[in-house]
Amino acid sequence: MSQDTQSIVRTIEEKMNMPRENGELVFRTPWEGRIFAMAVLLMEKGIYPWKTFNGKFVEEIGEAEQEQPGKEIVSAYYQHWVQAFEKVLMEKEVLTKEQLQSRTHEFKSGQRHHVC
Repeated sequence: MSQDTQSIVRTIEEKMNMPRENGELVFRTPWEGRIFAMAVLLMEKGIYPWKTFNGKFVEEIGEAEQEQPGKEIVSAYYQHWVQAFEKVLMEKEVLTKEQLQSRTHEFKSGQRHHVC
């Protein structure tokens, strides 16, 4: 992990209440770790700034809390992360909605195993 990436991850850890156990980030399934890594990598590459992603993530959490008050957000934390990530990718024109849907289908069906 480069120093830039380490700095981004530290910033994310400081500013977001991410799921943790014994002080360490927790990814309950492999896809959670992958989506975290993809979001960090694209921030590191300059595709979008941290505050753009963070703003979308905060919106996603806020919408979820309004739709289901009192529901534990932690259990769906990375699902909200995915939704924010998808919105940023489309807004920044990294992927169209159709491309995103196609890649999602490819991953779910096992046709695609890599990000690029």
